[in-house]
Amino acid sequence: MKERGLDIKEHLSSGEHIFKDGVFFVPGVLRGAIYDVNSSRIYSINHSACDILIGVTKNLGFWKKLETMDLVTQEKSNRRSMLQELMRSPSLQFVWFEIVSNDCNESCIHCYAECMPPTYQKAMGISKERNLHSKQSFENNKGVSFEKWKEFIDESYYLGCRRCQFIGGEPLLYKGENGETVFDLAEYSKNVGYEYIEIFTNATMLTPKKIQRIKALGINVATSLYSNDEKLHDSITKTPGSFRKTIEALKFLKEVGVPVRVETVLMSPNEQTIKQTQELVEEMGFSHKQPDVLRPKGRGDNPSIMPTKKSIVKYSLMMSPNFTISKDIFSRNTSGHSCLQGKITITDNGNVLPCIFSRDLIVGNALEVALREIVLGQKLETVWRNTKDNVLVCQDCEYRYACFDCRPLAEGANQNQGEYFSAPYPRCTYNPYRGEWAKGAWRLNGEGKPYYDETLEPFIKKVVATQGVEVAHPIEY
Repeated sequence: MKERGLDIKEHLSSGEHIFKDGVFFVPGVLRGAIYDVNSSRIYSINHSACDILIGVTKNLGFWKKLETMDLVTQEKSNRRSMLQELMRSPSLQFVWFEIVSNDCNESCIHCYAECMPPTYQKAMGISKERNLHSKQSFENNKGVSFEKWKEFIDESYYLGCRRCQFIGGEPLLYKGENGETVFDLAEYSKNVGYEYIEIFTNATMLTPKKIQRIKALGINVATSLYSNDEKLHDSITKTPGSFRKTIEALKFLKEVGVPVRVETVLMSPNEQTIKQTQELVEEMGFSHKQPDVLRPKGRGDNPSIMPTKKSIVKYSLMMSPNFTISKDIFSRNTSGHSCLQGKITITDNGNVLPCIFSRDLIVGNALEVALREIVLGQKLETVWRNTKDNVLVCQDCEYRYACFDCRPLAEGANQNQGEYFSAPYPRCTYNPYRGEWAKGAWRLNGEGKPYYDETLEPFIKKVVATQGVEVAHPIEY
């Protein structure tokens, strides 16, 4: 694995001028970028400007231009290295407690974990052990006990975690040995000291009594709404009446003042109602993010439900360098992975995953090895410390320490042909070898080599025509 931050330069000097503290030069294969964490701005520079900065050519006028932009100074005082200061060791920050891994009262057509009602599993001949990857968890197929979940909650907290989410499957289906529920686990987490606790549920099992307990606990709720059209939503969940139950629960959650976010997965069945669905969410007074374009995982790895290329371009592709670079973002992205760093999932059989979408990347089993050993172990450290210096194409890009990344998405989008740690990020349209945006997206060919897929260009042009593409503060010289 490539050494982190190897190409980042600070305190570059012409002899007369010098980079200010907090200003860094990041070279790309063709162009470069100046990161200013003091102002949170990134400046794109051409090859000639890169040569001036590293001393290949001299140009006093360029350095004076940087001085007017407050990026360099003529002061000769000793400069401290902020780069070493910003490099940090990853620590546990967030845990998905997947207290029900297989069971759900719905059977969504796109489910990344392939969850469904236990009766469906029985009818299909699916055993409870389908996701048990270790000998002990296979032999003890009852899964993690209530007391053991409490231990995991304690251990995670002592390792530094202060934020968690209870998720499934459907977490409201959870039942401990003595009838304990997800709310008992949430209450325990609250008493331990967790600062943010969220339950991700389809909301169909929420009753006024359960919602009142959520309110009393002071925790958050997340749910999914697939369409404003009742029949369409129910067809996606494959559960008649699910839309009505979810809407009823949302109304009561709003009435009592529980913080809720409502998310939507974009796929071919619902892409024509996305706008109306978001409008409904807003009318009900809830927050939401950009629709999450279907991830090719589990039942979602189905070409028949993939959205159109137009929707993929509109809702998922990054078509301009609208980056900001705070000290925290720069520190995080040079120290490890922009998303995976500091996160784990614990499934109901004890398996520890780096992400809920990384179903096959098991870094340990907490029923066999102490959670502390797994969190501090080499396997998880390798995942957490994986920067874009190790990702194909991204490693040659000047924006690599400002950009988001998703490893399970990169792996899935390339039909698992690429290596988990190095498959190119599929939602970026920048070509660092040409210095151009919005002409295509990166994919892997059958031999596992990256290529710039320009078949999306006609769709990109249509979206760009309405949205426009901005260049991030270019300095051409």
